[in-house]
Amino acid sequence: MSTTALDNHTQFQSIVGQIRTLAYKYIEDKDFVSAQLAFQKLLELDPTDINARFIYAQLIDDGSHKKRAEARDMLLAILDEHPEIFNEPSEGNLHLIRNAAVRCSHVGPFTRSMELFRKLARASNLAADYFSLSEILTQNNEFEEAVAALEKTIKLDPAYDNPINRETLELARSNVKKGKARDVKGRAKVGRYPETKDFLGDLQTLITNHIAVNLAAAPKFVDKSTRFFTMGSCFARNLSKSLTDSGYASHHMEISEYINTTFANRVFVDWLRDATIDPEIRDRIVELLPPGSSKANTLSVIRQANVFILTLGVAAAFFDRETGAFVLPRPSALNSRALAEKYKFRTASVQENVDNVLYLINFVRSISPGIKVIVTVSPVPLLTSFEYESVVQADCLSKSTMRLVAHEVVNNSNLENIWYWPSFEVFRWAGSNASSFFAADDGAAWHVSEDKVSATVRAFVQTFSPA
Repeated sequence: MSTTALDNHTQFQSIVGQIRTLAYKYIEDKDFVSAQLAFQKLLELDPTDINARFIYAQLIDDGSHKKRAEARDMLLAILDEHPEIFNEPSEGNLHLIRNAAVRCSHVGPFTRSMELFRKLARASNLAADYFSLSEILTQNNEFEEAVAALEKTIKLDPAYDNPINRETLELARSNVKKGKARDVKGRAKVGRYPETKDFLGDLQTLITNHIAVNLAAAPKFVDKSTRFFTMGSCFARNLSKSLTDSGYASHHMEISEYINTTFANRVFVDWLRDATIDPEIRDRIVELLPPGSSKANTLSVIRQANVFILTLGVAAAFFDRETGAFVLPRPSALNSRALAEKYKFRTASVQENVDNVLYLINFVRSISPGIKVIVTVSPVPLLTSFEYESVVQADCLSKSTMRLVAHEVVNNSNLENIWYWPSFEVFRWAGSNASSFFAADDGAAWHVSEDKVSATVRAFVQTFSPA
C-alpha cells in the first residue's frame, strides 16, 4: 500500500472512529434520534460493523409492523452471516438472538421464532427465555414441548411458580394426556393464521393445510362414479362445470344466474313438490328454467345424485311492502330499479335463511335419503344494492349472514352427512393476500378466476376421496 493510500485509509478509519464514538455518546445521552442518524452514517461507511448493525436495528424499530420487520431482517441477516454467534453465549450474542426471536414472534416467521428461542433458552439457561419459548411453542401447537419449557422455567426460577402458571400447567398436562389417548387430529382445536408464504404458495396446499384443515378426517366418499347435483348461486354452476371438466358426473340446477337467494330456492322446491304457490312466481319459474329442464328430469337427477352441493349466494332480496312476501323479479337492471320503488329490498335475517335451507335439504333428502350434502358460500359479490349506498358494505353484510347460515345449518341443526366446504374463505381470504382470484379471466372485479375454481375443486376432491 502506497503512503498516500495508507494516509487515506488512516484518515477514513479516524472519521469512522469519530462517528462511532459520537453514536455511542448519543445512546448514553438517550438522544435516540441523533443516535439513529449517526449509526446510519456509520453503517454507510462500514457495513460490516456487527454491533452497529445490531444497535441500528433496535433504533429503527418504532413499533410499526414495517419497521419491526425491517429490524427483524437486519438481525436475521447478522445471524445468518455469523452462525458462530450461536456457539458463543456471551451476553451480547444472547441479547442479539433474543431480539431477533422476539421480533419474529411479532411479525413472523413463527417457525424461525421457535428455532431461535430453542437455541436461546439452551444457551442462556434463563427462566425468562424458557418462558418465552413456552409461549411461542404453545402458539404453534407444540404443546408437549411447551409444557416441558414451562416446567423448566419454574425449576430455574421459583418466582414463576405462581397460581396462574400452576393452573396453566395442570390444564396443559391434561390436554397433552388426552391428546395421547386419542388420534392426534382429535386434540384441542387451535389454529394459526397462515403466513404470507402460505398464501403465495400452492393454493391446493393452502386449502388443505390452512383453510379446510378441519376436514382432514372427513369421510372419503368421492370417486369417479360419484354423481353430483349442485344448486344455489352462479358459483354452484362454476363448481359443477369444474367437476365435469375433471371427469365427474355433475348436474347444475340453475333457476337464473341473477336469482341466487334461499327464497328463490325455496319457491323452486315448492314448484317441484307441487305445493300451492303464487301463480306469478310459478310462471316466472317456468319461464326461467334452462332449456330442456323440466320438473320430471330435475327430480330424476336429484334421485340419482350421491352428493348435493348447495351454494348460498346473497342474503338480500325483494319483498312485498304490504304482505312481506318474497317477490321473484325479472332479471334486468332497469326492471330491478323499478321494482326497488315498488317492493322492499332488504337483507334477510340468518334465521329466515336457515329455515329456507333446511326446507330445501329436507326436500332433497325426502326423495334421495342417502345423499351427502355439502354447503358452501359463494365468493361472488352482491352486484347491486337498493338498501345501502355502499355495495361493498352491503356485500359484507350479505356474505357474513350467509356464512352464519351455513354454520348454523351444518353444525347446529342435528343433520347427518353434511359438511361445510370453505369456498368463500378460499377466495375472500386467500384472494386478499394474493392476486388473480378475481378478474383474471375477463377483468371483471366480480368474476372469480376459473383457474382458482379448478384448484378449489381439486382440493375438495382430494379431501373427500380415498388416498
